[in-house]
Amino acid sequence: MTTGAEHGEIAEVGTPVAVDPDPVDTVRPWRWTSVAIATAALFLALTNAHAIQGWFDERPPGSITEPLRGPIRAWSTLTAGLGLDAPRAALRKRWQAAETVRFGSERPGEAGAEQR
Repeated sequence: MTTGAEHGEIAEVGTPVAVDPDPVDTVRPWRWTSVAIATAALFLALTNAHAIQGWFDERPPGSITEPLRGPIRAWSTLTAGLGLDAPRAALRKRWQAAETVRFGSERPGEAGAEQR
C-alpha cells in the first residue's frame, strides 16, 4: 500500500499485520557468514584432503609450493589413516563401478554411438 501517489510520491506504509522481525536480521551477518565459511572449510579440509593434495600436486614447483608439498601430503595421509576420507572413497568406488557398466553389446574401450 502506498500513499502520496497522486503527487508522484511513493512511500511504503507497511503491513497491517504485526510481523516479528526476522531473527537473522538481528544477528551480525558478517559473523554468521564467517562462521559458515570457516565451518565448511574445516569440514572439507578434514574429509576431502585427497582433493587438496591432488590440486596442489598440479601446481608448478616454486618457492611457495615446494615447502608446502610435504605437509599437505602428510595431512592427506593422516586424514585417510583416521578414516575421515571414507565417504569420499566409498563414493569414488561406486562411481568407478558405474563407469564399468556396459549397455547391450558394447565392449570396454569401444566408442559410443555419438562418437563414431
